[in-house]
Amino acid sequence: MLSITNLTAGYGKLTILHAVDLEVPAHRFVALLGPNGSGKSTLLKSVFNLTTVSGGSVRLRGEEVLGRGTEGLSRLGMAYVPQRGNVFATMTVRENLQLALRGLSHRAAAETMDECYALFPILAQRQRQKTAHLSGGERQMLAIAMGWLKRPQLMLLDEPSAGLSPLFVSEVFRTLKDLCASGITLLVVEQNARSILRWCDDAYVLREGRVVFHGSADAILADEETAKGYLGVGRRQRNEG
Repeated sequence: MLSITNLTAGYGKLTILHAVDLEVPAHRFVALLGPNGSGKSTLLKSVFNLTTVSGGSVRLRGEEVLGRGTEGLSRLGMAYVPQRGNVFATMTVRENLQLALRGLSHRAAAETMDECYALFPILAQRQRQKTAHLSGGERQMLAIAMGWLKRPQLMLLDEPSAGLSPLFVSEVFRTLKDLCASGITLLVVEQNARSILRWCDDAYVLREGRVVFHGSADAILADEETAKGYLGVGRRQRNEG
């Protein structure tokens, strides 16, 4: 689904990513892990053409997408859910969802809204509430739903569990797993490595803008140096639960 080759990128003259290679197979849930400042969010933004790219290639289903505008990337089947500023606080839940449905016929929008409420039942319950009054977990569900409403083939999510209670962290990851099972490919930046490794299929670990490990979730947890040194997950933590 997504192929990144030798990607070097950053902000202006500041280089954050150094010759990164990464593959996201179709219908897989892939996590991007690593310590703060390792370049995880920059990598997502670079895929969505929100950084300064000085070298490399980003291909979506084999088609080069570097230099494409965000609207063009959306039309190609890519959706990006940033960590912040991902919903409109002064609007109701339903109004946010309707905004994501713009361009559809009335009938198609109504049918898609019904599908959305079936997949995200908490949003059906909160549809008339102002988004500003939602909990952090509910706002994150709304942001994910707005991305899903674009019917993407690939979703990029930046720190979907940030600031959430443990209960909502599991709920968010369970929802993402369901989306992946429905045929959507996921690339997810996450600081909470211990939690996401219970749900994702594969993971990449970044450090100082470079890939230092790649493998299945089980393989990363089984590698003592990577798990403890880069992710802060020790043997006792891995065996809990």
